Amino acid sequence: MKKVIRTSDFPIVRTKQGKLHGYQEDDVFHFYGIRYGRAKRFQLPEPEPKWDGIRDAKAYGYICPLMPEEEQPEESPMAAPGNSFEMQHVYWPMKEQCLYLNVWTKHLDKEAKKPVMVWLHGGGFSCGSSIEIPVYNGHNLCDYGDVVIVNLNHRLNCLGFLDLSSFGEKYKYSGCVGMADIVLALQWVRDNIEAFGGDPDNITVAGQSGGGGKATALLQMPPADGLYHKVISQSGALRNRPDTNIADEKKHWQTLGEKTVEVLGLTKKNIDSIDEIPYETLAEAVVQAGKELGMPQGMMLFEPSPVEGYYEGLASIVGFREETKQIPVMAGTVLGEFSFMHYLGDKKQYTEVEKYNILEQTYGKYTMSIIKEFRELYPKLDILYALSVDTLFRLQTLAFLNQRSQFSKAKCYNYMMNFIIPYMDGLAPWHCSDIPYVFRNVEMEPAHCTGYQYAEKLQKKISKAWVAFMKKGNPSTRSLRWSPYTKEHPNRMIFAEECGIEEKDDTKLLKLISR
Repeated sequence: MKKVIRTSDFPIVRTKQGKLHGYQEDDVFHFYGIRYGRAKRFQLPEPEPKWDGIRDAKAYGYICPLMPEEEQPEESPMAAPGNSFEMQHVYWPMKEQCLYLNVWTKHLDKEAKKPVMVWLHGGGFSCGSSIEIPVYNGHNLCDYGDVVIVNLNHRLNCLGFLDLSSFGEKYKYSGCVGMADIVLALQWVRDNIEAFGGDPDNITVAGQSGGGGKATALLQMPPADGLYHKVISQSGALRNRPDTNIADEKKHWQTLGEKTVEVLGLTKKNIDSIDEIPYETLAEAVVQAGKELGMPQGMMLFEPSPVEGYYEGLASIVGFREETKQIPVMAGTVLGEFSFMHYLGDKKQYTEVEKYNILEQTYGKYTMSIIKEFRELYPKLDILYALSVDTLFRLQTLAFLNQRSQFSKAKCYNYMMNFIIPYMDGLAPWHCSDIPYVFRNVEMEPAHCTGYQYAEKLQKKISKAWVAFMKKGNPSTRSLRWSPYTKEHPNRMIFAEECGIEEKDDTKLLKLISR
C-alpha cells in the first residue's frame, strides 16, 4: 500500500510567487495545479502575481477548452470510450484561464540540483492536457531516475494558435500565444525549480506527438533561449515544407483567422468584440472557416504562426537558428503510429502466398520490393507488419534529423520502437504506446499487460535511456550504447524484444509504401 503524508505544515515549498502545499507519496513529493500565469484572450501571457498565505497544490488545475469533434462510429477503434483500453484518457474541468503546471520531485533541497524534464502533452496544437493520459504521471520516472518531472497546460486551438494579426498590432502574437505560454512556464521553471530540488541549468524539454512538435518549435523561438538545454521529440517532428517560403506560411495562418472573422460576421471596425464571444461560438466558427478553406480538420487544423523575432517558423523553411547549435536532440517514432489497425489475427495462420496476396491488395506492383526492404530492416517481424509501417511521422522525423545533424554542433540520436504488443494477436506499437515505457507506467495500460512477457524489461531499458539523456545529453547506458545519427550514418536504436543500435536507413521502404 502507498504511504501518503500531508500535514498542516508539510510538505510546503516557497516559490518566488508564494508558498505551495503539496503532498508526499512514498518517496516522491507531488505539487499539482500550480498557476504559472494568466492571459487575456489572444494576448501574450503574464506571470502569476505574488500571493500571501499558502496555496493548495494537491489537485490538478483547469485544462484548455477543447474543440468540437466529429463523432467516431461506435465500431471504430479510435472511438471513445472504446479506445480507452489501448490508451486511457481523463477529461477534466475546462477554462480559458488554464495556465497550470505540476511537479514531481524526491527533493525539496535547493542544493540537490537534479536534472529536470519538462513534458509537453500531445494532441497536436488543438487538444489534450497535462493529465489527459494517466501515464503522463511523473511519479514512477521521478522515483526511478531521481529526476524532477514537470508537465503543464497551455492554450490550444483557436485560443492559442488563431492568427488574427491581419487585424492590427493588438493581435500580433495571437497565432503563437500557446507557445508563449510554454515559454512562460519554462521561465517559471528557471526561477523556481531549485526549490523543488531541480537544476535550472539542466532542463530537458520533451514531448510526444504534438508535444514533440512543441519541443522542436522551441528551437525556433528566441524568447526561449537559455530556458532549456536538450530536446526529446517522440513521434512529433513538425511538417517538412522546404518548397514553401515564410511569407506564404504566414499568409496561410492569417487566412484562417480572416475567414473565421468573416464567419463570425465581424470586421476590422468591431474586431475587439471577438475577445468576448463565447468560446463555443468561436470554436465552431474556426471549424467552419477551415472547412470552407479546404484545410485539414481536427488536430491538424492548428500550428504556430510565424512572428519575426518571436517564433521564426518551421526549420524546414527558414533553417535552424544559430543560437541552438549546442542543443542535443533525440527523436524517433514507433513502427505503427496511426497505421497499426490491421486486425489480421494470428499471423501464423497464413501461408507465405496468402501473406503476399494480402500485401498485394494494398501495395500492388510494389509488393515484392516492399517485402524485400521490410525483411532487411525487420528480419524478425512477420512480413504482414509491413501493412502497419507508419510513413507520416517517420519521414518527418528523418527529415528533421537529417537537417538538424548537418547543422548542429551537438549530437542527434534516433530510435525506432518496433516491439510487438501481444494484444489482439499481435499489433505493431501505435501512436502514444511508447509513453508508458518512458514514464515507467506500463502497468496502467491494460493492452500492454496482455501476455507481454518482456514489458517490464523493455520499460527499464527505455526509461533508463531517457534519464541518461536528461542527465548528460547522451542516451547511452551500460546495457545500450548509442551511436549518434547523421545523414551519412543513419544509426537508430531499436527498442524491441532485443534492443540494439543499427545503421539502417528506412527511407527507401517509407517512400515505397507512400507511393
